[in-house]
Amino acid sequence: MKTVLNSKRITLMHLAPIMDNAELIYAVLIKNKKYLLPWMQWLNETKSAKDTYKFLIQSDKNWDKDTAYEYSVVLNDTVIGACGAVIADKTNKKAELGYWLAKEYRGNGYIMESVRLLEKELFKNGFNKIIIYTDVLNKNSVNVAKKLGYKLEAVLKQDRYLKHEKRFRDTNCFVKFKNK
Repeated sequence: MKTVLNSKRITLMHLAPIMDNAELIYAVLIKNKKYLLPWMQWLNETKSAKDTYKFLIQSDKNWDKDTAYEYSVVLNDTVIGACGAVIADKTNKKAELGYWLAKEYRGNGYIMESVRLLEKELFKNGFNKIIIYTDVLNKNSVNVAKKLGYKLEAVLKQDRYLKHEKRFRDTNCFVKFKNK
């Protein structure tokens, strides 16, 4: 997998695990925490740039083992989000995508462009099935999957427990195949 993917407007970059990169990503996450938290529970565990630095180190290890490919979404030298194959199962030729975008950049198609770019690279590298899990209430993420031609394969009932809401949520499972 390439560590840098370019489209007309954005670049997907696998950022090196250095503190400067961790601080860039952490700043975007914290600025957007209230907006992102309903969909990204792990944000509650991200208390400092050091936590993001640890994530970048783990991301690098996963990349080297071919088990995940995490990218930052970069627009004009600014990190505006992330898009990655958060699970890459080369044995079964399938990958699970995850993505997020800073609130101020939504509505411009940057995530759709990022997913298109990543799925093209995944299919080129032998993957056959790409999966996107979305919270059923995350309308923006559901729309991304649908507009990009992903088909709803299942709704996983009471799939996630949201500690801060003290309730369960359902999860959509959207899929796209290389040759369909």
